[in-house]
Amino acid sequence: MRAYIAMTLIATGLLTGCVPTEKQYDAAVRVLRGSERERNGLLDECIRRLGFSDKKARHNAAVVMSVAEKDAPKVACSRYTKAIVSGSITYQDTLDIKNGRYTPKLIKIFQGR
Repeated sequence: MRAYIAMTLIATGLLTGCVPTEKQYDAAVRVLRGSERERNGLLDECIRRLGFSDKKARHNAAVVMSVAEKDAPKVACSRYTKAIVSGSITYQDTLDIKNGRYTPKLIKIFQGR
């Protein structure tokens, strides 16, 4: 249960603007790296929460990622999850996302580069 809570902090932080502390983030990343089940849980939770219910947001995300609009939530969350596990997205990057600062680095990640 603790692992699920830790991993959910990342998804919730990204999607609601309530970012975990750096220690919580680091702990959640360690859990995600060691558990495929937790990675799948983060992916599912991210897709469920993100959803892009706003058509314009879904369209814009699809354009940036070069995918079909219907695939935008899954692709965004998949790339986000992989980047967390690989270490490509850092705690600071999570703060940037929360604050709406999509740096060139983050855009490349979401574009799959």
